[in-house]
Amino acid sequence: MRKEQALSRSVRSHHAAQLFIALAVVAAAAALGTPVPISTKASAAASARPAFPVIVRAWPGRVAQAADVVRAAGGTVGRELPIVGGFAALLPAGTATRLGTDRSIERITPNTAVRFASITSGAGSGGLASSYPVSTGATAVWDKGARGQGMTVALIDTGVAPVADLAGRVDAGPDFSGEHDSRADSYGHGTVMAGIIAGNGASSAGDAGGSYVGMAPAARVLSVKVAGRNGATDVSTVLAALQWVGSHAVQYKIRAVNLSWGTDSDQSPAVDPLNFAVERLWHSSIVVIASAGNSGPAGGTITKPGDDPLVITAGAYNDQMNAVPTDDLLPDWSSRGPTAAGLAKPDLVAPGRTIVATRSPGSLIDTTFPEARIGSAYIRGSGTSQAAAVVSGAVALMLSYHDSLTPDMVKYALTATAQPMAGIAASAQGHGRVSLSSAVDLRLRNPPAQLFVASGLGSLEQSRGGRHVDTICPSGTQPTTVVGEVDVLCQPWNPQSWTGEVWSAEAWSGEVWSGEVWSGEVWSGEVWSGETWSAEAWSGGFLTAFWGARTPWWRRVAGEPAAPAPALPPRSSMTHREDQVR
Repeated sequence: MRKEQALSRSVRSHHAAQLFIALAVVAAAAALGTPVPISTKASAAASARPAFPVIVRAWPGRVAQAADVVRAAGGTVGRELPIVGGFAALLPAGTATRLGTDRSIERITPNTAVRFASITSGAGSGGLASSYPVSTGATAVWDKGARGQGMTVALIDTGVAPVADLAGRVDAGPDFSGEHDSRADSYGHGTVMAGIIAGNGASSAGDAGGSYVGMAPAARVLSVKVAGRNGATDVSTVLAALQWVGSHAVQYKIRAVNLSWGTDSDQSPAVDPLNFAVERLWHSSIVVIASAGNSGPAGGTITKPGDDPLVITAGAYNDQMNAVPTDDLLPDWSSRGPTAAGLAKPDLVAPGRTIVATRSPGSLIDTTFPEARIGSAYIRGSGTSQAAAVVSGAVALMLSYHDSLTPDMVKYALTATAQPMAGIAASAQGHGRVSLSSAVDLRLRNPPAQLFVASGLGSLEQSRGGRHVDTICPSGTQPTTVVGEVDVLCQPWNPQSWTGEVWSAEAWSGEVWSGEVWSGEVWSGEVWSGETWSAEAWSGGFLTAFWGARTPWWRRVAGEPAAPAPALPPRSSMTHREDQVR
């Protein structure tokens, strides 16, 4: 009864900021169409009581059964909502609690008509289907006129496919992967991150449920490709990419760089070359955003370079696909601090569970996990990779609104205004959830400067964190594992030379590292395959996203709602990988 009263009060209040905002639905009544009662008796019963708009989330494989239950109670079933695994409906007053106990129904939540801010070309009148721009406060910044225009975010990843949501706003940097195609994403990770950062929803503009729009839908993305179809890359390759970004920051107007990957290295940030590289960018007025890693819930699992004191390190939280902060949760897999050096990380958390963004058709992720696709242009996934991309988009919005902010100012504003999650340790959430609407309005008066500077004179091998790839050296014909103080071109690693001359010259130009010297086809995929993308079996690695082995998407994981799942029939048709996709 208490749950039913709360549901009725919520629906009657019409306070959008305090109500559950269901994804893919802007107004349930408009989506329902003509009611089709199950019988004359049920229809009469329904008409005698006021009907309330709700979202019904069914247990996997039981959507049809849940719909029958709703009709039997005198309710009306509306449009199916695949993103939440259910449908919109109208329920007679007094029936929600009873129906919520049915074995086919996971949850019933109130739905409400909500109007989101209009955005750039590509957003339909139906509003938004994405929750994270709302829960982070990005839509409030759009209302102020800032949508990321004039900002470029460098994305060091697997490339960005040519998709409609990013048309005309992707600059192709060098291809360090050996595939010799800087305008393709054969792995599929980078396209997802780009869509989260800057997608404008063009491919979903006509959808009745609204558009899948990213954080900064007018920003540009500079794609710097470091990995090919197997997602494998080496630390030395990433260092070359970071140096290239620093050398071309003015040319491409780069104000932020997204690093949705990490290594398991515990080498001190004071000497590590990756830390040196990201700090050089930071001190060059480029905001660096790194993912925390997907190795929680154990402490001390922050990946490098997210362990750096200067950069913004993003953990993930589950916004439950709505804008209500009271039901937010921290996923078990989001990495916890402190770092190996004892530093408090992550700095904050951002939405990172069940994030829908642009997909790269035909890529490894796309073909391996077809059940993760949403429509013809999008794909869903979870991880701190996604959370870092959300923060990168937030940074683009902040700089679009206040273009004079320094990296230290941006970090201070985001952490000072973050909203803590009750009952969650700081080692798991840092300062709390991103609150972008508060961050852009914060009056910054001499925020503390960050002065930590890494020497970069440490070991390249230790920076790898125990992960290796193969290449064919210029003088050889057989694959060679890149191990020790050598780079992926099989050249001796000289930290003194690299930390000095390289950062003030063009010694590591795109032509050298993306030429015919070596090929990504010979890189070893044994430790980088989809089977190893696991929070349980693999703590980190490059490009840390949940596209592989983990708790099945349809089961609860630690830190999420404790409602008992009903006994489900065996899913004999499910392969191991199918179980893992969110």
